[in-house]
Amino acid sequence: MTDQLNPFQVTMSRRGVLGLGLATTAGLALAACGGSSTNSASGDAATGSLGELKYGFSWLYDVTQAGSYIADTKGYYQNVGFTSVTFIPGGPSAVSVLTQLANGTAQFGVSSPTEIAGANANGASFRIIGAMYQEDPRCIVSLSGKPLKTPADLTGKTIAVADADKPFMQAFLGVNGLKPSDVTIVPFQYDPAPLVAGQVDGILDYSTNSPISLRQSGHDPVVLMFADFNWSTVTQTYVASTDQISGSAGLLKAALRADIMGWRDNIANPEEGASLAVDKYGKSLKFTLDNQLACNEAEIALMKTADTATNGIFTVSDALQQATVKTLALSGVHTTAADLFDLSLLAAVYQEHPELKMVS
Repeated sequence: MTDQLNPFQVTMSRRGVLGLGLATTAGLALAACGGSSTNSASGDAATGSLGELKYGFSWLYDVTQAGSYIADTKGYYQNVGFTSVTFIPGGPSAVSVLTQLANGTAQFGVSSPTEIAGANANGASFRIIGAMYQEDPRCIVSLSGKPLKTPADLTGKTIAVADADKPFMQAFLGVNGLKPSDVTIVPFQYDPAPLVAGQVDGILDYSTNSPISLRQSGHDPVVLMFADFNWSTVTQTYVASTDQISGSAGLLKAALRADIMGWRDNIANPEEGASLAVDKYGKSLKFTLDNQLACNEAEIALMKTADTATNGIFTVSDALQQATVKTLALSGVHTTAADLFDLSLLAAVYQEHPELKMVS
């Protein structure tokens, strides 16, 4: 990300973290962020007993991590027993969070179901321990002059799709009765300019990305959500190894609890998290508040469901676990719910702190 941002690329915030999640070999960029000690919630662990929390983010310092920014700023990590938190930004050149967990660079972090299942298929043993997004934000974005509103509308159209998303596009077509040959697929570089220029009929992006940048640039996007048409999976998922789950349960529970408190605050006041992304954590990226607030509101919409209203944010119902496994299989990634999910620590957090279930 450069200082001079293309207005259509300002919201390139969640790409890759929700796709195939390919690890790179680039060096880690560490950024320590000390938090305030002021907070109305009391911690039940001895102050600093858990030491420093090393937290691997899924992406750059944008509003994707708004809840964690609030938890840091308000001292929630300290209140649950950490001395401090060090955030490790992700992004195109970052080492994957799974690699960081495996080599001890990070103790806690966020990854994607596809990456987790892929690592497990190669001999690792990771589990999803919570999920921010209860719905996949993948969507086909078109413009109101030539709207694509249903899968049937894609027939004969040209859609720009990133290489990492091609398996998902083909699977989405298949589950909705279309063949890959029914659509012309061309490369996508996460910039909607070809759509605006009329070079393509649609682009495969995320609801938290191009629709926002297009709308803020004066266009009228039409969004065809995968989740509305036979496609169901969680994304932006907290991850831990099975060894961590058994051996570091206290640390993971504390980290989840702090993030729950931070995200509860963000849901109640989205401008708070957006402002921290713009003015503090992501200041060098030169985001605008309007942009990050809109992105924040879009991701909050993906987090809140009837199930999370009852059971608490980050929880994943049994039905959604099974649906996620089924959806991953459509794109060629095969696993089981037992091999992908372990929500026991999150359940324990809510059992010990039932007041955290309620969000506005």
